[in-house]
Amino acid sequence: MLAACQSADPPVYRLASAETGGFFYEFAGLLSDATANADVGFRLERLVTLGTLQNLQFLRDGTVPLALALSDATVAHPQGLVALGRVYENYLQVAVAGDSPIRRLEDLPGHRVSIGFPGSGTANSALRVLDAADIDPASFTQDPVPLVDLLDALATGRVEAGFFAGGVPNPLVDPVSGRGPASGVRILNLAGPLETLRAQYGSVYQPVLVPAGVYGSTEEVETVGITSLVLATSALPDEVADGLVEVLLTRPGELIPAAALGAQYLSPSSLPYTFGVPLHPGAAAAYQRHHG
Repeated sequence: MLAACQSADPPVYRLASAETGGFFYEFAGLLSDATANADVGFRLERLVTLGTLQNLQFLRDGTVPLALALSDATVAHPQGLVALGRVYENYLQVAVAGDSPIRRLEDLPGHRVSIGFPGSGTANSALRVLDAADIDPASFTQDPVPLVDLLDALATGRVEAGFFAGGVPNPLVDPVSGRGPASGVRILNLAGPLETLRAQYGSVYQPVLVPAGVYGSTEEVETVGITSLVLATSALPDEVADGLVEVLLTRPGELIPAAALGAQYLSPSSLPYTFGVPLHPGAAAAYQRHHG
């Protein structure tokens, strides 16, 4: 059943996001609010999930009609999925304490690391990065830490490195909040494995820079960009897909998360590029209308 509540007027459709406080969670909330403000005849309900992999499963088994997902996991198994558009570039980042002996990915073995929770897009992407760097995940102790707790976990030593994905700077990992290690945090450079990732998987992975000054850094750091997609089931009514694309195209100012540095694709020329995942017919009609 696609609508969360058939008797509701207007109908409500659930949008799978990710863990509380993360980039997907915030964007899903903004999209839900913008949809309500647009008065398009339906509402969205944000659903907290483990992230991309669980969201893809929820779409396939009919648990939800809409979901956010990272493009790398989506294009690996696109069967049965349709897209409404790409929205933002997510930055995959690895944070360590400022005075940590971990200077690069190859230093992770023997340490305590959070690569994200199983079922999350972060964990899926992190495992690909580790494989590209020829690092066996069994060589370090894994301890998944919620994003909201990562600064505290780095401060206490519960973990010594943590993978996370989202915008830059991510307010939950920015020591300007007063939390985290006394020495601050440092983001590891991922330029090396990025070359291998692009050779294996193509443009689904992009080189992106964390600018100097972000997280208190003194120099820019290259990391991995992964586009986020708004996905749907083919059973989503055409008018709902059309209405959501209208919201994405006409209300971009309402859809900017706090951590939104980097590429935003909220335009008729950029939104429809979904790495080969076919557009929902209702979404395609909306883009055709805007392109003229």
